[in-house]
Amino acid sequence: MKVLIAYGTRYGSTDEISQEVSKILGEKGLEVELFNLGINKPKNWPKLENYDGVIVGTSLKINSWKKQVKTFLEKNKDKLKEKKFGIFTCGAYAIGEPEDACEDIARRLMKNLELAADIHDAFAGVLDFSEDSNIGKTGKMALKAAALAL
Repeated sequence: MKVLIAYGTRYGSTDEISQEVSKILGEKGLEVELFNLGINKPKNWPKLENYDGVIVGTSLKINSWKKQVKTFLEKNKDKLKEKKFGIFTCGAYAIGEPEDACEDIARRLMKNLELAADIHDAFAGVLDFSEDSNIGKTGKMALKAAALAL
């Protein structure tokens, strides 16, 4: 079985999770291809006909999915209905109530794309407050305040 893991990441956590999922599936005997949607133009995205299953991962920012991921899902929704299909999100939204985050994924897929995933999950990712992180000063202040509120 050949599986595509297509993902969009902002700060790298979604990439790390995608790599770990790829490693686990590879250990189970599956052939896995990783594809970062954010660094490739849509015309260069893989053709889903070449895969038995597809897993899509997206980072969250202010509870919003990456634009490339939304475009990928919209462009391929009919083909995804014919495949084993999974999706995961990565963001602070999953810190408090991961079950709520998982249900949110399912609701969004059905409402926005009339698409249902065979499996879905949510991961908290990493909050990097270091001086050299990619998060801007305002973002760091907001994330610290939110983290302290939990």
